[in-house]
Amino acid sequence: MENILHLDLHLLNPRFASLRLHDPERLARLVASMRQHGQLMPVVTVTESPDSQRQVLIDGYQRLDALRKIGKDRIWADVWDHSVDEALLLCLARGSERGLEAIEEAALLHGLSERFSLRELAQRIGRDVSWVSRRLTLFKVLPEELLEAVRCGKLSVWAATRIMAPLARANSDHAHTLLTELDKTPLSTRELERLFRQYQKSPQTQRERLVANPGLFVQARDERKRTAEDKQLAEGPEGAWRKD
Repeated sequence: MENILHLDLHLLNPRFASLRLHDPERLARLVASMRQHGQLMPVVTVTESPDSQRQVLIDGYQRLDALRKIGKDRIWADVWDHSVDEALLLCLARGSERGLEAIEEAALLHGLSERFSLRELAQRIGRDVSWVSRRLTLFKVLPEELLEAVRCGKLSVWAATRIMAPLARANSDHAHTLLTELDKTPLSTRELERLFRQYQKSPQTQRERLVANPGLFVQARDERKRTAEDKQLAEGPEGAWRKD
C-alpha cells in the first residue's frame, strides 16, 4: 500500500465503471459485510492530474457501489503514484482484489491496446502474446448489445461467447429477439445451452418459435420430463423389465 487516504466519494472518477461486471448477489453480500464490519480493504486510485484533487478509480468498483448503498460518503483509498495506464497494467498483472472476469480483462486490454502493442502489453502484465490476443478477440467478437448484457449480469460470459455470439454471427435478428426475451424471462446457462442445441437441429420455422418464446421451450421440456418420471414411478421396476 502506497498512500492510504480517506476520500469524499464526490472526488472519485469511476472512469472504468462501464467495463466492470455487475453481480447483484456478490454486491448484496458485500453490502451486508460492510454494514457489519465497515470497509476492510481500500480501493485503488490514481490522481487524475497534478493540479486536481479528483482520483480515478482503478480497482474497487463494487466496494464503491456498496458504500453508496449503505449511505456512506467517504471511502478508504490506496492512492498509487502511477499514471492511469501504468496502474491498469499493474492491476492486470497483480489481479484485482476480487479477481477480474475474462471479459473485464478483455475490455481493459482493448483500451490499452490503442497505446501499447500486443508484445508490450504481454510483457507489462506477465502474460504471453497469445493470451493477450485471445482476450482481445473475446472483446471484439461480442456485439455491444451482448457486452452490455454481460456487464449487467443478465448473461454469463460463457453463454455470451459460446451461444449468443455464434447465433449473432449466423442470424443477428434471432440473436436480438432471444436477448430481448431473456430480459423478460431469464434462463439459466444450462437451459440456454439446451435451447441452443435444439435450435441447431431445428428447421427455420421452429427456430423462430424457439427464440421468440424460450420460456415455453423450457416449460415444455420440464413437463415432458415430469410426465416420463411419473410414468416410470407408476410402472415401477416391472415396467423397466418389460421394456428390457
